[in-house]
Amino acid sequence: MSSSSKQPSIFAGEQKKESPPQLSVDLRNVMRYFASAVTVVTSALDSGELFGLTVSAFASVSLNPPLVLICIRNESNATPLLFKARRYCVNILATDQQPIAEKFSLQGEGGRFQNLDYYIGKGGNPIIQGCIGYIDCKLSQSIDLGDHTLFVGEAVDVKAEKKPPLLYIDRHYVRLAEAD
Repeated sequence: MSSSSKQPSIFAGEQKKESPPQLSVDLRNVMRYFASAVTVVTSALDSGELFGLTVSAFASVSLNPPLVLICIRNESNATPLLFKARRYCVNILATDQQPIAEKFSLQGEGGRFQNLDYYIGKGGNPIIQGCIGYIDCKLSQSIDLGDHTLFVGEAVDVKAEKKPPLLYIDRHYVRLAEAD
């Protein structure tokens, strides 16, 4: 086969398949033991309505252009709001911010921003004071994958300071032990 020949995509013509129920349960159980930083993703609609949620599925994608992604369940109330807002901010929480993570993990939006120390950043999103850092983004792309949507954001502003992170593993918030 010559180098100019196109090979068919391995995904061409494939149908979406449901995973066997046990495989989905097993995957969830395996992922429980993957420690992740705790973030609260915040955003604002043009109307001024604020919304946000606790997110552990977050990753850096590219430095040039500066891209990050968040992964949100399709059935989450935040999913259609993120499509509408077309922007978001990833606030990376410090160990003393567990109550914020818990507040933003509850169902419904009511009261999440009440008594929260935040300001509106350059991208128009709420930025939580005292966090390790934030990545303020405009939505670059969204990808529907299974029961989640990936929202890829291009950073418009970032800030960080060295603080101990809040982590989540095995359905518990934990603090990183300091190494001597």
